[in-house]
Amino acid sequence: MLARLGSFIVRRRGTTLLGVLLLTVAAAVFGGGVARNLIAGGFEPAGAESVNAEEVLEKSFGQVQPNVVLVVTADDGDVDSQRTRAAGMEVTEFVAGFEHVDLAVSYWSLGDPPPLRGADGDNALVMAHVEGTETEAIERADELVEAIERERVGGSAATVRAGGLAVVNAEVTHTIEDDLLTAEMIAIPITLVLLVWVFGSIVAALLPLAVGIFSIITTFAILQLFAQFTAVSIFALNATTALGLGLAIDYSLFIVSRYREELAGGHPPGDAVVRTVRTAGRTILFSAVTVAIGLSAMLVFPIPFMRSFGYAGVGVAATAAFGAIVMLPAMLAALGHRVEKGRVFKRRPVVDGEGVWHRLAVFVMRRPLPIATAVIALLILLGAPFLGIRLGTPDDRVLAPGADVRETHDILREDYAAGEAATIQVVVPDVG
Repeated sequence: MLARLGSFIVRRRGTTLLGVLLLTVAAAVFGGGVARNLIAGGFEPAGAESVNAEEVLEKSFGQVQPNVVLVVTADDGDVDSQRTRAAGMEVTEFVAGFEHVDLAVSYWSLGDPPPLRGADGDNALVMAHVEGTETEAIERADELVEAIERERVGGSAATVRAGGLAVVNAEVTHTIEDDLLTAEMIAIPITLVLLVWVFGSIVAALLPLAVGIFSIITTFAILQLFAQFTAVSIFALNATTALGLGLAIDYSLFIVSRYREELAGGHPPGDAVVRTVRTAGRTILFSAVTVAIGLSAMLVFPIPFMRSFGYAGVGVAATAAFGAIVMLPAMLAALGHRVEKGRVFKRRPVVDGEGVWHRLAVFVMRRPLPIATAVIALLILLGAPFLGIRLGTPDDRVLAPGADVRETHDILREDYAAGEAATIQVVVPDVG
């Protein structure tokens, strides 16, 4: 089957490359804004007690948990001064009148309750709830915070800082988008340098990188598709970028290295591609299936956050394998011997029975027990810190120190011992 696929790709290499190009462009257009449709939460399974309790509170009591918390700091140091009180009411009324806000209360509007007043008396809280799904709440909270900053609500009498679950999730989403771009700008040039060092040729080094970019872009489109029907975590983007680049380069190394070996063996480019797909392609196919099966285990979890890694993992394995078995052979067939263009240096061909890897393998096989013992001991040592791990769901502390939202929550933790901004509500059903 793989030999027939290789022959087809060689005969229709132009059509294959055009199809892959159109697929990549379509995936980029469709999946380019995927981050806006993903959720920063997703840690609660449907039907969980906490979810049911929130539904009872909302339907039976008309009560909702605030997801936007504003810390209003008085410039004169006194939240009870007439000037600060007017500014606090201005902020409260602005939030209450904002579209999609169905709850807005504050220290000043509720008659100065002590739990909503900071320990030092220089700040107080405005608590609000932005309605909508998790994704909608994030977008609307973002718009609310931008409007407060743009309109300079509170004037010169007070400084307004924003926090709360929806604001934290919005900031996490923005941070991941920016960090992914930064990571790609750093990782891709470094990877290219390493590939040039491995292959000794610029053209050969660019091929695995092209497959990696194809895998990431098409997996983003797959996540975008899943997001139309179910909740997908924003953290799936991190898995897509890291795993997509890694698998694509790993699979491409098999193909490019084998193709160059076939050329060195005297086979013409077309035959070299067919032989490469038939041999290295089988290895890649089995590897991709194994990776996909392993990561699909994440799909059995009822938590959207966990399932999202399953979506990303299966998508990345499939697209990386497709890129390596279909896209890359078509490029090699089109390039032929030009795969060696841009040669930086020429490596001496390794003769069977020589080379550093051969010597290492022989060394290991002669001392299997001591080396296995040493490796196991090293793994145990590296894994020992895991014994003290403390697991929890992400909050504002996943953001970098100095981030505005994190500083807001630092104030909430330090100045509000009652924890009014993060209360736990208990619902007792069927009473009376």
